[in-house]
Amino acid sequence: MRDDRVVAPGSRYIDFLIPGLLGMNLLGSGIWGVGFSVVQARQRKLLKRYMATPMRRSHYLLSFILSRLVFLIVEVVALVGFGWLLFGVAVRGSFASLAGITILGSFSFAGLGLLVASRAKTIEGVSGLMNLVMLPMWILSGTFFSYARFPDAMIPFVKALPLTALNDALRAVMIDGAAITGLATPLAVVAAWGAVSFVIALKIFRWR
Repeated sequence: MRDDRVVAPGSRYIDFLIPGLLGMNLLGSGIWGVGFSVVQARQRKLLKRYMATPMRRSHYLLSFILSRLVFLIVEVVALVGFGWLLFGVAVRGSFASLAGITILGSFSFAGLGLLVASRAKTIEGVSGLMNLVMLPMWILSGTFFSYARFPDAMIPFVKALPLTALNDALRAVMIDGAAITGLATPLAVVAAWGAVSFVIALKIFRWR
């Protein structure tokens, strides 16, 4: 009995891993990047000063979400380019679809980061909250292995997580060459998490 090495493009573990790492990176940069920035500004009393200006809370919070686009391009190009150059991991779908999915994922996770940081007053406090939000997704959302291995009763919960939906969409485009029009369900899950998080953050956000 011998083990046969799988080398066919799209069927290797690295082909499965790269989209998962991309999703996990978007999760971490969105939540940690936005959450830390908001709480640091609150600790420095900068938010208290912004409160005295005509700037609305919605404009301030939305600026953090839009700022993620600056870092998004570097993150995606670096990781996808690394997989392509070293391991031949190809994007079988359109790059436009990949770009749209990553932008949506970045916005969604930035919304979660805003929600977590809306009331937190210390770095230690927001760090604990961010870990509480991200840890279940790191374990359950199929970044390093398929979530199909979990008990059937857990699957609906796992699929409802935003990172699971994002990873499924990324793999569908990169591995299967799927069109973005055929990914309505996972993208709706990602969008819903982002929209609900932003709305709740807007309602409970405090400058002080």
